[in-house]
Amino acid sequence: MRRKESDFATPAAQSTAAHLGELVRQARLARTWTQQALAERARISLATLKRLEGGAVEVSMGGWLAVFECLGLLHLLGELRDPASAAVLDATRTQRARARERDDLDF
Repeated sequence: MRRKESDFATPAAQSTAAHLGELVRQARLARTWTQQALAERARISLATLKRLEGGAVEVSMGGWLAVFECLGLLHLLGELRDPASAAVLDATRTQRARARERDDLDF
């Protein structure tokens, strides 16, 4: 039996999906596109677009990306950054560089 993704999504994930779905709906309406028109442009089914606008977490990432691209919003996702992860990676790189420097001094 296939698992239902919404049963496993946290409240924060569900809230974010609902927020993104509402943004998609607003962007579509601002362009005066019907749901059918946007679904065709994004090459997804009308049912999938309706679920997406409703904030369904089980819609594939590919579906979300296609819709964001059609609406000209894809660049917003490309600007996401995680400073904490970047700091950890920088620290790891520094530790590795220091370890290599010590290894070079070993006669």
